[in-house]
Amino acid sequence: MRPVEVNEHLAVNSEEPLYDPPTVCGIFMQQASRFGDRTLAMSRKNGVWQSVTWRQSRELLPVAVMGLTALGLKKGDSVGIASRTRREWSEADITILAAGGVTIGLYPSASLWEITHVVSHSGLAICFVEDEALLVKLLAVRAQTGRPEKMVLFDPPAGALPAGVMTLESFLEAGRVAHAADPARFEAVWRAVQPDDLATIAYTSGTTGPPKGAMITHANLYYTAINATKMHAYEESDFGIAFLPLTHMLQRMSVYAAMHLGIVGAYAESIDKLVENFQELRPTVQVSVPQIFERIYNRVQAMLEAGSPLQRRVFDWALDVGKRAAACRRENRPLPLGLSARRAVAHRLVFSKIHDIFGGRVKYLLCGGAPMPLHLLEFFHAAGLLILEGYGLTETVAPAAVNRAERFRFGTVGQLIPGMEAKIAPDGELLLRGKGLFQGYYKDPEATAAAIDADGWFATGDIAAMDNEGFLTITDRKKDLIVTAGGKNIAPQNIENLIRTLPLISQALVYGDRRKYLTALVTLNDRELADFARREKLSGPAPAGHEKVRRAVADHIAAVNSRLAPYEQIRKFTILPADFTEAAGELTPTLKMRRREIIKHYGDKIDELYNG
Repeated sequence: MRPVEVNEHLAVNSEEPLYDPPTVCGIFMQQASRFGDRTLAMSRKNGVWQSVTWRQSRELLPVAVMGLTALGLKKGDSVGIASRTRREWSEADITILAAGGVTIGLYPSASLWEITHVVSHSGLAICFVEDEALLVKLLAVRAQTGRPEKMVLFDPPAGALPAGVMTLESFLEAGRVAHAADPARFEAVWRAVQPDDLATIAYTSGTTGPPKGAMITHANLYYTAINATKMHAYEESDFGIAFLPLTHMLQRMSVYAAMHLGIVGAYAESIDKLVENFQELRPTVQVSVPQIFERIYNRVQAMLEAGSPLQRRVFDWALDVGKRAAACRRENRPLPLGLSARRAVAHRLVFSKIHDIFGGRVKYLLCGGAPMPLHLLEFFHAAGLLILEGYGLTETVAPAAVNRAERFRFGTVGQLIPGMEAKIAPDGELLLRGKGLFQGYYKDPEATAAAIDADGWFATGDIAAMDNEGFLTITDRKKDLIVTAGGKNIAPQNIENLIRTLPLISQALVYGDRRKYLTALVTLNDRELADFARREKLSGPAPAGHEKVRRAVADHIAAVNSRLAPYEQIRKFTILPADFTEAAGELTPTLKMRRREIIKHYGDKIDELYNG
């Protein structure tokens, strides 16, 4: 095994804790005292953006915590949150943590089987539930497992509620009564929470089997939130919008980091209204995932397709100018005067419209959750929007490495955050160690022992490389590597990302394990397909099977093949009639492909590609 590779200027953090106690609730309580009547968060109610201040949230917290104790919560008990991303999710989370409970996030879109597994495995007794639609699902789980025994409904119900289910207002009223009866108890309860206490069990997406529960302590969350923020020049006046699932650690850590920094955060109405919310609220720093940038890129491309030849020429000119200017920035070279003038014109004519999609105030964008295609990074940077890609897993409590505005390298996931160490195993696997690392898998000592060695090194399962400046490059998942019949090791993710650069293509799965050549399963983007059908004047109920569609995909794959080694090239492909979905078990709640399930579902299609 190679020696430990740690960036010296990002050495292990040894500073004294900033908060007392160094817990998530410690951060909240001290920042609430500091910021008082400043806005903490915003959400839209009845068509109006409403703000809640630090003081208001702080005054509600004892009531909510005592509401949980009134339901019988004891320190260390698991409490679920089954809801989309909204302000109440975060309020329930801080309530659980301050009460000494353990937060269990449940994806609203998860299958009944997955929710049943998590509820049963975690021993969930209490659960916050968003609405009656999700309540139906949780009641079905309770009928099977007896859990959760008690549920609190965020949204007012249309009628009477079943036994063991109460409204949010009833829950808070019980808390008010309990708090009035013993006003000193809240202080004792939250201060009893210690850094090494379990804060959350975060269940992995489960791309290869049942979700595993990563045990994460307050100390893990505390150090990761504080150290990750040191990598960027945040200001208290910054503003961001939460829209990713809060069950996923990436978005949850961004909320904790904002809490530490005093940054105002808003909660998007929905993914469908995200761009509208960007334009209304105008964030300055935004956390996102590649799928959102792909949607916006495809939107720009669709606008170009619908525009005139002159508009296309102006755009191409602006993009060329933007790429030249971006190259100067990446190489820390001053912009020549002439290029600077052309760049200003390009921004006014073209790029300002792309900035306006994000609200027009964004300083930089943070991206994680999945690999970001290089062409998107370069496109947005040419437009003057810097996307800083990072890397992390549930087990690393989200960020382990990030690019920074003043020190970034496209195609990498950046450098280690403070307190994190890394080394590369002989087989290329990335190993990590640090204060933010999870404590192991809940009720699964065998999986824990397989993942973390005696010296505390966590085997990430990712194949990686690190350059002499400490920039990490992730090439693929170790378990996803394809070994061909000829013995070649191939990372499919890079090939899949190249295939997906065609806006018409939604997903691509490359297959070829123990085979003589590689093949691909391709799905299409419904909106792009409809636009393609209109442009090409295609008729019939199934344009996905039209020869012109197949030719467009074939031409693109041929272009991709020209960039690959012979053994990496796609020899055959098939276009599937429908996109991969979470409902069919083909995607995780975070929209990652479940390869085994897809290969099992389409085994006959794969066989045809080799036997036809």
